[in-house]
Amino acid sequence: MRHITIRAALCALAITGCLIPASFAEEPAAVSATQTASEDSQPVDMTSALLRGLESTLPTVEQKVQQGDYAQAESRLRERQAQEAAYKEAQAKQAAQQKAAEEAAKKAAAKAAAEEAARKAKEPPSVSQRTASGLYQGTAAVNYDLDGSYTEQTYTSKKDDENALRVTYARIAITNSTISKTGGKSTSLQDTIDSGLNAAFLGTGNSGTDISTTKISSSAPNAIGAFSYGKSTFVRLTDSSVTTSGTGSAGVEVAGGGKLSAINTQVSTSGTNAPAINTGTNGGIITVEGGSYATTGADSPVIRAAGSVTSSKSSMTSAKAEAVRVIGTNAVILSQTAVDSTGAPYGVLMTSTSKEALSAGNAEFTMSGGSLTSHSGDGIVVTNTKATIHLTNNATITPKDGSNLLTVTANDGKRGWGYAGSNGGEADVFFDNTTLSGNISVDQYSRMNLILQNNSTFTGTINLTDNSAVTAKASEIRAAASADTSTDSDADTPSIPDVITRNRAEVVVGAGSTWNLTADAHISSLMCMGTINYNGHQIVLADGTVMTGAEETTAETEN
Repeated sequence: MRHITIRAALCALAITGCLIPASFAEEPAAVSATQTASEDSQPVDMTSALLRGLESTLPTVEQKVQQGDYAQAESRLRERQAQEAAYKEAQAKQAAQQKAAEEAAKKAAAKAAAEEAARKAKEPPSVSQRTASGLYQGTAAVNYDLDGSYTEQTYTSKKDDENALRVTYARIAITNSTISKTGGKSTSLQDTIDSGLNAAFLGTGNSGTDISTTKISSSAPNAIGAFSYGKSTFVRLTDSSVTTSGTGSAGVEVAGGGKLSAINTQVSTSGTNAPAINTGTNGGIITVEGGSYATTGADSPVIRAAGSVTSSKSSMTSAKAEAVRVIGTNAVILSQTAVDSTGAPYGVLMTSTSKEALSAGNAEFTMSGGSLTSHSGDGIVVTNTKATIHLTNNATITPKDGSNLLTVTANDGKRGWGYAGSNGGEADVFFDNTTLSGNISVDQYSRMNLILQNNSTFTGTINLTDNSAVTAKASEIRAAASADTSTDSDADTPSIPDVITRNRAEVVVGAGSTWNLTADAHISSLMCMGTINYNGHQIVLADGTVMTGAEETTAETEN
């Protein structure tokens, strides 16, 4: 019975790992330290220990207990357990350190990504953000690319480079809605002008959008109200309003050949450099009928045309700039439109930014009926461009007292309109079935051809004038350029065109038309088939011929 109990106890000890082979071996009387170390280094074989324990007798077990063999085994077991616990603790600590390092790395990566995003936001759009054609239009809070109709909607954006509403490829109708750009700047001014980046509304991608009885507003800088981009894109505004207040935020604009029409729509801007009507890069066509267009910011004409603008029965007012600016070989046509300008020395400016001496092509300005009032200067000024001007069907022009009806002149070049002395104007002017009063001035760097036709009447005088201010500036810049070239043959100096003296003012009075002189006139040539009323004044031609009316004025006279 005691033997069975011992076997059971030993079995339990063996299973729990308290017995190891060395405890039950038939050991010699003396065991060397080397042997002990060798045995201690061997792994415990629990099965072997169990079998050996089952062969032990009670006296043997009692003897081993007295000798402390079991106590030594238990001590080694505890030591091993302590080692395992220490190992697990080290493993856990290492895992915690690794996790902490990974978390720190993630935070560092997130911070770096945020900093990179912030850096990119301050830079112009990268090549990767642009289309194959270089187009960058940013994002849109809402983008419609499938046909549909929407009413009583609210579209809002306050993020950088984002449109409140964009229509792409689709045919969309918007009614009784609100489109607002309340914040967010443009990261690329050029893309704002070129393609509608950051505009409140953008039509693009060959889309067509009808917007009626809707309010469009923008209070952000460089955020145009309504923009149409692309040759096959069309936007129509009817009985709506467009209001902008930010710098560089035009009211309505087209670029890339886009088309936009506005019917009975009110457009107003209050920011600097913010025309009510603007045609941007690569032009486009804007047509307005009825409605009112007003600007109150500096350098903000009502119309800035680098494309084609046509107005019928509209009202246009500029408070701190000319009312109309025609740039390059583009056109403005006004029919029964009332135009009022304050704050600039001309009501209409026709010019270009070309540095070449009058590059090919003509700018065009037509008034059929209607009125142009220039409170601060001349009616129309032509400089650094070729222009064709049609004033028809009783159109009226009222310049400031003492200013000219029309001035064709060079300029000092300070505003980028060519180089002084080579940047005169050339103008072909037609008075057609109209009655106009005022003076016309043409400087020595310019040319004008005036034709009175279809029973027109002109009351005023025409003079070739000496532009001494431009002459002085022309000498100054060419002397400086010559000095730069002579001192450094490799200097990167601009190529300045030679001074060009045109000094031509040609007048044709057609059959049925009349010229009423109010002062002596100095012109280069005259052809009269109508009537000239000298009123005690004379006409002096370039060849020295003096005409007083005593001679036959219906004869052709030329130098």
